[in-house]
Amino acid sequence: MQTREETVEPSVLGVQAVTLFELTESGRLRRENSPNRSTAPRMWLAGSAAGNVARVRADVGAETAEAIDALARREPPLTDALSVPVHLDEYVELLGAEGPLEEVTWGLTYAFPDSLEYEHGARIVSPNTFEGAHLVAHLQTEGMPQQLAEMGFADTSDLWPPWCAALDDATIVSVAFTARLSSVGAEVGVATVPASRGRGFAAAATAEWASLPSLEDRVRFYSCDAENVSSRRIAERLGLDFVGPSVWIR
Repeated sequence: MQTREETVEPSVLGVQAVTLFELTESGRLRRENSPNRSTAPRMWLAGSAAGNVARVRADVGAETAEAIDALARREPPLTDALSVPVHLDEYVELLGAEGPLEEVTWGLTYAFPDSLEYEHGARIVSPNTFEGAHLVAHLQTEGMPQQLAEMGFADTSDLWPPWCAALDDATIVSVAFTARLSSVGAEVGVATVPASRGRGFAAAATAEWASLPSLEDRVRFYSCDAENVSSRRIAERLGLDFVGPSVWIR
């Protein structure tokens, strides 16, 4: 039996939906599909040249959800980074009537090609190698480097697997980790220490992450805030395929 994603939704965005979020049987957002199971947005709308995908959170009232679904079905495809949903103000008004909104943010989604090559002199390690296992053991004994701790990596459990780290000499300067994972897709998260940004370390770690054998049967995604110029440069360096923009209403 085909799923809703296979019969109705653009295939790539259908895969991203089940990768980014844990969904109810009816397709509502239950929570984000991250290791820390963070709260899902009230609405997620993602676009591509093939069409859009819209999802609302499970606790949004049925009447509001139906009204949003009707508007989303009339939404023209969001095809480029500057695309703005025609019915954005109406989505915000409908959701705001159910309680104060926190924020509306814009994202960009890219997909990795089947094979990716990126030349860089950085040494890349992952925990499934001897060098990577040695690095993990060192971090567990000595603690996380200050620069990584300042970015929120309190210990090795915050390096969500599978991951890759780019080293400058013996120091971790960038980490590409699995921010979201499903049976059909994976989304990378990237963190680079401030002093090492703009030098290709993030792109090198990300390219290696995309080549990990454990992810080869999944669609691999890279997403970033639309205003994050540094993150967009990583996608440009790697020549990733632009899928479309997304809107997150929290």
